[in-house]
Amino acid sequence: MFKVGELVKRKTISDGRSRSLCVVVDIDKDRADYTIYNNSLKCLQQVAACVVNSLYVAVVDSGGQ
Repeated sequence: MFKVGELVKRKTISDGRSRSLCVVVDIDKDRADYTIYNNSLKCLQQVAACVVNSLYVAVVDSGGQ
C-alpha cells in the first residue's frame, strides 16, 4: 500500500527499460482506487489499487550517493 505523495514507478519485467514515474495523489475512501499523476503523460489517472500494488514499486531516495 502506498501513501499520498509517494513517488512510484512501474516494475520492469525483463527489458531493462526505465518506466515513467508517478506520484500518488489520492486514495479513495474504501481504498479500491488510487489517483496517480503520470509524469510522462502529464495527466492524472485513476487506477485500481490491485493494479498499482502489483505493478508499481516505490522509488527510494539513495541519498545522492
